[in-house]
Amino acid sequence: MTITLTTRAQHRDIRTYTWFRVGAPSAAVLVVVGVGLATGHTPPTWLDGHVRPWVDHLYRWSQLHHDTNWLFRFVFTPFADAVTWATSTLLWVLRTLRWPGVLAATALIGWHTGGRRTAITATLVLAGCGVLGYWDNTLITASIMLVSVTIALMLGIPLGIWAGLSTRVDRVLRAFLDTAQVMPPYVYLLPLVVAFGIGIAPAVVATVIYAVPPAARLTSLGIRGVEGSSTEVGLSFGCTGRQLLTKVRLPLARRAILLGINQVIMMAFGVVVIASIVGTGGLGTDVLEGLQKVDVGRAFAPGLALVLAAVAIDRISTAQRLPAPTHRRMPGGQFQPWMVMAGAVGFVVMVAIMAKVLRLNSFPSALHLEVAKPVNTANAWLNRHVRYATGSFSDFLVIQVLSPIRDLFQAAAWWLVVAIALAVGWVSKGWRLGVLCASCFVGIAALRVWDLAMDTLSQVFVAVVLSVVIAIPIGIWAGRSNRVERALRPMLDGAQVLPAFVYLVPVIALFHVGRVPGVIASVIYAIPPGIRLTSLGMRQVPHPPREAATSFGATSTQELFKVQLPLALRSLMLALNQIIMMVMAMVVVAALIGAGALGLETIYGLTKKEIGRGTAGGLAIVALAVVLDRITQAWGTRAEHPIR
Repeated sequence: MTITLTTRAQHRDIRTYTWFRVGAPSAAVLVVVGVGLATGHTPPTWLDGHVRPWVDHLYRWSQLHHDTNWLFRFVFTPFADAVTWATSTLLWVLRTLRWPGVLAATALIGWHTGGRRTAITATLVLAGCGVLGYWDNTLITASIMLVSVTIALMLGIPLGIWAGLSTRVDRVLRAFLDTAQVMPPYVYLLPLVVAFGIGIAPAVVATVIYAVPPAARLTSLGIRGVEGSSTEVGLSFGCTGRQLLTKVRLPLARRAILLGINQVIMMAFGVVVIASIVGTGGLGTDVLEGLQKVDVGRAFAPGLALVLAAVAIDRISTAQRLPAPTHRRMPGGQFQPWMVMAGAVGFVVMVAIMAKVLRLNSFPSALHLEVAKPVNTANAWLNRHVRYATGSFSDFLVIQVLSPIRDLFQAAAWWLVVAIALAVGWVSKGWRLGVLCASCFVGIAALRVWDLAMDTLSQVFVAVVLSVVIAIPIGIWAGRSNRVERALRPMLDGAQVLPAFVYLVPVIALFHVGRVPGVIASVIYAIPPGIRLTSLGMRQVPHPPREAATSFGATSTQELFKVQLPLALRSLMLALNQIIMMVMAMVVVAALIGAGALGLETIYGLTKKEIGRGTAGGLAIVALAVVLDRITQAWGTRAEHPIR
């Protein structure tokens, strides 16, 4: 009798499981298909959110009431003035120190964080910006970046501490951080231009929004990673909650917090450059002008200066700090930290005074190195001898791959795409994700940018497939070979510090403007994190399962496909997720070299002051990013907790 009851219960569970996994999604898809057949092949005219006219009206209203409305007078304008003042003041300080003082300060900071080698490397690399003839523009970019990083850390680290101490806060904060991560930086600028106008303020705020998530996430990760035994020891000694935080948790989470600071700096560096489109000036403006005029040499020189500045800051912020030197005991006691700090400041001031006396106001022109002309000469040679090969590849990619996939996506009925999104989301992680994915595509239809969204989706699809085909095998190879991992590490480190704009410069040297260079730039940008995460996942596979497979006579290939890859599946899904996010981040940037579609709509919104048009394109990009991000995250969760 008991066996019969158990069998019936099992059958009932199987029927319930089959209904929720197969029957319910199928019924929902049939409902969507039925509604779609009633509305037609293309999005109906009544499905219009009227976003463009509403945003344009809001922008005109903001222009008319900028000096009278309380929101602008007491919130937006004072904040913009404060940010502009802070940036201008910092730029004045850097210019007052002159180039010898700035290099001296860089050397001292590098010596403090990483020792002599870091100090020399950072100083020489930063001096390279002056050698290229872009010293003052480098200072402009650095001042905007430093103000943005300061604000981002003042917000991100406390939020991360709060989230690390409270599970409820962590759940609430995660929604904001996920949304901020999937939004391309250009999308932030559209509403910020309405609030703050053109200038430094929207660039700084956009940078802060984009840079806060890594600071909060890594700080929270570090706080939660502190072992329970350490906190128990602190409690046993009578520590209060504040003492436990400042004396135990924060010191033990220092490594994760420092990594978060480095990530904030790198992300802020890239976004500050992108934000140059709203009139911030600096190196980003120089690169942008070169790209717009398809002048490779003019874009290459400031792009190289950007890379050098990013490398210098990366070396300082990621250096492993040496043990504190043992100072000789002086008659008045041992050196105090404030004495060392005062001495360092005094040394920098002394160097600045000497530079003023010697009239070293600007970087010596005798040290300038002209690179634009040689680069243009090399580009001309490439056009004569190599462009035919790259042109053939470009034509093949457009005719045989990009155009057919775009035509397929655009020819599909809009309701069919919504139904597929609903089914994939539901099967991946339940009805909530399915409804979210379907709602995102309905929202794209309501924005009246359906064909452009399908064009963007086709380019993203091709770029992601190419990135996965390249990154995953190389990552697996690096994860199984220490020699390959060591050989790839310098290239991956260099790729990490490159701002997104810089990837466009070599691409336009090899390919004509259009969709192909946009896809190639996206692939180059997305490959490094894919390789890193795949290699990391392979190396994190425990040794006992691998040893057990080997002891049972498994070959190296069998061990790879039967043990390592299944156990590293979660990391592989995370690599896929990050590849998709990197490609989506390049959608707008790639539009600068002819990728078109939604990215071009966003650029028009910023450059032509068609804010409504740009907002519609930006929201559609966000909707696509949300769908792709949530689905791949769900696949990663299923890989971590497979259904039994």
